[in-house]
Amino acid sequence: MKNRKEKIKDLILIFLIILFTISIVPKKMQNDTFFLISLGQRVIKYGVEKEEHLVWHENLKYTNSYWFSYIAKIYNEYKEVGIYACVLIISNMQVLLYYFILNKITNRKKLSFICTLIVAQSIGSQFTARPQIISSLLLIFEFYCIEQFLNTNKKRYSFFLAIIPFFMAVFHSSVFPICLIMYLPFFAEFILSKILKIQDDKIIIEKRNIKKLLIAFLLGIVFSFCTPKGIEPYTDMLNVTKGISSDFILELQPANISNSIILFISFILVTAILTFTKTKVRITDLLFIFGFGILSLAAIRCTYFYYLISTICIVRIIIEFLNEYNFKFKFTNYKVYKLFLCLFFIVFLTYCTKNITSKLNEDYINSGDYPVDASEYILNNIDISKMKIYNHFNFGSYLEFKGIPAFIDSRSGIFTEEFNPGTTILADWLSASKGYVNYNELFDKYGITHALLYNDEIINTYIKYDKNYKLIYQDDSFSLYEKLNIEK
Repeated sequence: MKNRKEKIKDLILIFLIILFTISIVPKKMQNDTFFLISLGQRVIKYGVEKEEHLVWHENLKYTNSYWFSYIAKIYNEYKEVGIYACVLIISNMQVLLYYFILNKITNRKKLSFICTLIVAQSIGSQFTARPQIISSLLLIFEFYCIEQFLNTNKKRYSFFLAIIPFFMAVFHSSVFPICLIMYLPFFAEFILSKILKIQDDKIIIEKRNIKKLLIAFLLGIVFSFCTPKGIEPYTDMLNVTKGISSDFILELQPANISNSIILFISFILVTAILTFTKTKVRITDLLFIFGFGILSLAAIRCTYFYYLISTICIVRIIIEFLNEYNFKFKFTNYKVYKLFLCLFFIVFLTYCTKNITSKLNEDYINSGDYPVDASEYILNNIDISKMKIYNHFNFGSYLEFKGIPAFIDSRSGIFTEEFNPGTTILADWLSASKGYVNYNELFDKYGITHALLYNDEIINTYIKYDKNYKLIYQDDSFSLYEKLNIEK
């Protein structure tokens, strides 16, 4: 009877987590999704060997992958609904895996449930059809496999650890190094156990056989070279950080309190527990917390890994703290407990229902962010084979999605010298869009024939008075200009 009740409780918690995840997953498609679909359709038509020319520039190299075709096939068959459904499924897999790992480590379902909701809310905006949704799922599974392999020595975990780098290299090469960084705290623990004799009972350095883990690590490196991308997974992240992308892409900029409040709160909490209590803390947990914390301070995109991995370590520290001081959260009055549960369910279900119902009337594509109507005008009125359009970084991928060759899109790396030597497209666009140089200099350099601009762009405030350009389309968000006296 007790086991049956526990199973029912487990099912209820799982159902609530799924409901919450559905409520926070964005319905609107994001710019990375558009170029993934476009690339996938190109892979279906030409194969990965065909050079990528979604933009109208020539000789820009970009490594396609066969997995892009699956995104395109889903879209071709089920349109935006299919993409949204896939994001919901993968997002739920990720959140449920996080809950499973947290519950297995802590053996406290209620605490694991609450922490899962907090983490899911923190990363909810990232649940969209882009490579990161796959790489994050792989990373959290990798963390679990490493810990289980060291604790149980079961061979199946070593198998997973050997093949995970291959899939990481295929799906998201720009964050592939994180897959290898995951091993460093455990290797560091092994080294410290050999060279240090720490007397402080608060810091736990476990002596574990690390040799088999090292073999799995080396096998993972070998398998990562089996992809068509070669050494790209080892260089992409470095090239992105060396380039100018971090000057304007939010996720590549340093984290601060306003956009990463939970990161800073958890930092303070762990530091306080470590400093002012007798709680025992594993050195690997500290390395994961402060390691990913430092990476997050360098780039916001790393907060995603912090929330998925480091928070598990934080919860483990909190559990040790509660056990050390024998803290137990129990309602002595059963009626008060029932009242609390009722209030929680009312608030929880109200929040989820409100979010889900608000999405029913939402469009999959925000016409304020992407030129939905302007693209239709271009396709119906302009010969795109002769057009060299200038566009904003944020919606270039949507133009490509509609079959219109763009000037630039959100794959910032390929428009820089780090990825394509001699290419300064991103730097030129950034200078013109910020008003650092006259837009005519850029337009003349690239032979621009048309310019599609946000109405509030700096360039638009000048070009609308420029007699060399004619306004041929305008809506609430976008203006399309054609250059006059073009040599034919």
